[in-house]
Amino acid sequence: MSSVATESVGDLGRHVPALSSALRPRPHDELREWGGPPLLRGKRVLDLGCGDGRLALGVAPFATSVDGIDPDAEAVAAAKRNARKAGVRNVRFAAGAAQHLPYPDAAFDVVILSWTL
Repeated sequence: MSSVATESVGDLGRHVPALSSALRPRPHDELREWGGPPLLRGKRVLDLGCGDGRLALGVAPFATSVDGIDPDAEAVAAAKRNARKAGVRNVRFAAGAAQHLPYPDAAFDVVILSWTL
């Protein structure tokens, strides 16, 4: 793959508008479809393509910690605001792309990916 193609992959999330969180299933409904809270209980979770933090914040009560990463810096800023507003303290959000994760190997027990291109 050319360097131009490789570099542009990380920009995709900034150019494709995300659907409103109102259109997505509630986090608890989505989690139930995956096996429920036992899937995340006591685990370190990574939410790839976290957007405004809807799912990360919804699963945070069951996890030890949740990190959310998204290429859209504005969405990440919204996620941080939503976490502060909700008083959720075990979630961190960062701007970045799944193709270039800033985490060491084995940093997470579970990776979730929902409504992400």
